[in-house]
Amino acid sequence: MIDQLTIEKILDTANIVDVVSEFVTLRKRGVNYVGLCPFHNEKTPSFYVSPSKGICKCFSCGKGGNVIHFLMEHEQMSYWDAAKWLARKYGIPYSERELTESEKAIQNERESMFITNQFALDFFKDTLLNTPKGRAVGLAYFRKRGFRDDILEKFHLGYCPDEPDALARAALAKGYTRENLIKTGLCYERENDGQLRDRFHGRVIFPVHSLSGKVVAFGGRIMNSDAKVAKYVNSPESIIYSKSRELYGLWQAKQAIVRKDRCFLVEGYADVISMFQSGVENVVASSGTSLTPGQIRLIHRFTNNITVLYDGDKAGIKASLRGIDMLLAEGMNIKVLLLPDGEDPDSFAQGRSATDFQKYIDTHQVDFIRFKVNLLMEDAQDDPYSRSELIKSITQSISVIQDPIVRSVYITECSQIMKIDERLLITDVNRRQREQLQAAAQQPVRSAQSADENGEKPQQAESESGNPDAPAEPAPDPEISAEERLRQDIRALKREGLGPMMDKERMLSQLIVRYGGRVMCTIQNEEGLEQNITVGQFIVGSLQNDGLEFRHPVYKRFVEIMADHLEEKDFNAEKFFMSHPETFVSLTAASLMEERYQLSKLFKDNMPTDDEAHLLKLTRHIMADYQMEVVRLEIRKTEKEIQEASSDALASLQTKYQQLLLARTELSRILGDRVITL
Repeated sequence: MIDQLTIEKILDTANIVDVVSEFVTLRKRGVNYVGLCPFHNEKTPSFYVSPSKGICKCFSCGKGGNVIHFLMEHEQMSYWDAAKWLARKYGIPYSERELTESEKAIQNERESMFITNQFALDFFKDTLLNTPKGRAVGLAYFRKRGFRDDILEKFHLGYCPDEPDALARAALAKGYTRENLIKTGLCYERENDGQLRDRFHGRVIFPVHSLSGKVVAFGGRIMNSDAKVAKYVNSPESIIYSKSRELYGLWQAKQAIVRKDRCFLVEGYADVISMFQSGVENVVASSGTSLTPGQIRLIHRFTNNITVLYDGDKAGIKASLRGIDMLLAEGMNIKVLLLPDGEDPDSFAQGRSATDFQKYIDTHQVDFIRFKVNLLMEDAQDDPYSRSELIKSITQSISVIQDPIVRSVYITECSQIMKIDERLLITDVNRRQREQLQAAAQQPVRSAQSADENGEKPQQAESESGNPDAPAEPAPDPEISAEERLRQDIRALKREGLGPMMDKERMLSQLIVRYGGRVMCTIQNEEGLEQNITVGQFIVGSLQNDGLEFRHPVYKRFVEIMADHLEEKDFNAEKFFMSHPETFVSLTAASLMEERYQLSKLFKDNMPTDDEAHLLKLTRHIMADYQMEVVRLEIRKTEKEIQEASSDALASLQTKYQQLLLARTELSRILGDRVITL
């Protein structure tokens, strides 16, 4: 990790207008800049950038934050990758914590493999464009497919010479090691003499990029129709590549997926490229493998909506239905688009504009459950056994849907379509859900996590030699699941009726972020000496004295962090929280910095001109408002306990109730008729 001082230096140096302008066209409006939001479709600009505050904000979709948050959201980077991107842009040196020897070895191995892949990528591209054989064979093939030059560059397409060791010789001559050429799967050793041979010789090349744009693997397509040789050859699994966790085209499509709030899923490389070239850029491919949980979660990071494109091959459609059930289990909204007979996404996209393609999508995509029912109904006809299998398949799909309302709607519709008693469907769906819960409870946690992340056992690539399976890539960044857990916790608190409580916590957190280190009053301590009290000290001290703790997890974290810095002189709370490495802390701090207090007329009319006196009055008032909410909830809880209490406990509860009423009266006196809202 980069140290906090360097993070602060990065944020101090980075010009948010300069950075955002690389991705969004901005124009000056007063002291701020405005442009079309890059995170959703809009015609009227609502995305504002404030150079003085160092933050951006869309007043339509609500996304924004500081310059690191912008890069995280727009480029789908981690916090640290965004910070490093800025450090490199502005020439800020940074160092990370010392790695262990084993960590260094793994990191060096991974980096060496990435560097080797990058060399291969450049070699393939150069061969395609700058050699007679590359242009005559590889480039001619891409031209025949109708791929433009800008698309060739966008997807880094290439060609590997048909000499069996051309890449190996070029790489070894440049100092790349034999070991890394084998580990990346670019080459393999011939069994009879151990000579290096290029895995992709004589093939056009489709590089596979990670989410951050690094080349993790390659796919190669043969140029002739030799039945003895596999049509496609793919890189084997390695420590940098697990095909169950990669989606072809996602690096190029991620921004369009976020902007359109939909992902199109196809099967092959050419399908992605042709659709992208036609103007439908929010498209990815599973590259011929069955859809895995890891791939589904990759898509879910960007959108909840997915459309699966099928050609007319019924056998292929039925084989892929299991993957669709996995999408349903993840809570995704799934549509199916069936292309005309004889067409696949590649051929259908050829010669069609994005408008024509989108029009066809809008008029022909259907909900997955309805699609599945109609598909299987054609085969079932009047055969009782086939119909029973159809019902089982449909109830299985419905049972994995998380939302009970959506499940209920599907059950009703399927009942009508299949002419089956709705109660029978409900019974079978409920039975399957119970079985799923029992299976989940019996499965060891570690085993479940392993299957969940890997999706499938590593498989050997289709290659000319059998390479042993390599170890899987480390699990994806857990920040995503932590983010979802946090949202779930907050939603649960609101369901408990704690929304008003968290509003008060937000107001106090806003004080901490804005003024945590600011002096609000001066008192005499026990030694008779004057002591400055900051806003942060007052809030943290008040909570500790009353034994109170925030319920909202992020606001609670603000208090914890503030408590660790109470004794620091000239503590710049705004700067510290805005640059905090915990993403939700810094992102929420940026959100709190965007808002302004709106005080009632009475409070503003009597507002002191002295800053410290103003802060004291403001902070005490908001703290009292929070304490009043605590007391209100406790009174309601105690009233319920009195109603249900035994005679032995009644006296103590009544005493407690009277104390709470006195506390409410005292807080009412402090608050008066003045109201503060955000």
